[in-house]
Amino acid sequence: MQNTIHGLIKKRGEIAGQHKVALRAADNLEADLDAIDRALALCGYEDDPKAIAPRGKYKQLFGRNELKLTIINMLREAPADHEKIAGQIIASKGRGDDVHADVLKRVRHAIQRQQKDGHVVQDFGPDGCLWRIAQV
Repeated sequence: MQNTIHGLIKKRGEIAGQHKVALRAADNLEADLDAIDRALALCGYEDDPKAIAPRGKYKQLFGRNELKLTIINMLREAPADHEKIAGQIIASKGRGDDVHADVLKRVRHAIQRQQKDGHVVQDFGPDGCLWRIAQV
């Protein structure tokens, strides 16, 4: 029981230290926001700066042309739908289901671009809408 108590005390101290660092970082970020708000006001910005939506960083999942080439290679093997293509890409990248919706959206857009370029066509069969390589 003493080992458990000692371990919990140690862990609480570690977490309290992390919390203190995080609060200090949050205070620094808030000070930066206040400074930018003052600079916006000095430059003549009249709207409420707090109404500006926060933005996150763009998650780069694929290199240049990587998604397009991956889709083409998959469709060379067999026709497939959006879901199957996205699932295979996620599995090959070793990612979890947390990126499924994002990858699916990117796959759909990439396929639509390839369809406009004439590289892929829709194939309506008994399994629904499948994509395949266009015959040249």
